[in-house]
Amino acid sequence: MDPNKDIEELQAASYAGTDDDDGASVDDFIKQLEAKERDLHITAETSVIEIAEAFDDGEMPDALRDALDRVMQTSVPPAPAVAAPSRAERGLETEIESLKSKIAKMESDRDELLMSSQRRAKDFENFKARSERERKETFQNQIGNVATLMLPALDNLHRALDSAEHIPGEKSPAFQQFYEGIALVNEQITDILEKMGINPIRTLGEEFDPHLHEAVSTEETDKYAPGMICDELLRGYTAGDRVIRHSMVKVAKALPPPGSEPEPDGASNGPELSTLEEPSIHPPLPE
Repeated sequence: MDPNKDIEELQAASYAGTDDDDGASVDDFIKQLEAKERDLHITAETSVIEIAEAFDDGEMPDALRDALDRVMQTSVPPAPAVAAPSRAERGLETEIESLKSKIAKMESDRDELLMSSQRRAKDFENFKARSERERKETFQNQIGNVATLMLPALDNLHRALDSAEHIPGEKSPAFQQFYEGIALVNEQITDILEKMGINPIRTLGEEFDPHLHEAVSTEETDKYAPGMICDELLRGYTAGDRVIRHSMVKVAKALPPPGSEPEPDGASNGPELSTLEEPSIHPPLPE
């Protein structure tokens, strides 16, 4: 079946039907068209595009080509026009920008408040530590001042005990009880001072330390090594890490070799010390 030939016959039939009024009736003409459509397999569902696909480009009739162009132009939807933003949309955009600016400012204020609170917390911790350190220092200073006022009375108590120990002869029971009572009072005061952080400085048999001891004189002896403390004249005390009174001590020095001349007065092979000597006023600390 040749589509071109069939279409030409349809066109000729249509011309014949319009020019010859005495020919076939309109109904016959419609029947002829329907028969030709059936021969061409043209139905209501058949589109112009489907009919055009049955022809080659060079064999397609001009009428069909024009119809195909019109169909293609109407089938392509026009590009949507970009509408200009309305006043309401512009207002919403402005409000959104304003809200974004407010959010950014609130975030900045939040970060600043967080940093400020962290600094305040750190400053408060430093203040607490400084206050606690100052409180402890003040307490130690007050304890040291109280102990400094008590030390002369404690020295006299030690002198009394030392003198009682060196009394010659046999001691009566009453005197012995009195001596033991004074010794007990001395022990109680020493315990109280230790609880307050006041401790005596160890001297006898210790190496001389100018930060803790005050050398009054030197003594030639072979009982202690040179530079060691051989006697205590006045007991010293510390309050924590602070020295509230230095210990007055004698420092041992080596004996001269046999047959050597004695050193002149004031000469010494140890540290420069005073030659003033005082009797011991304290019993040695227990080891």
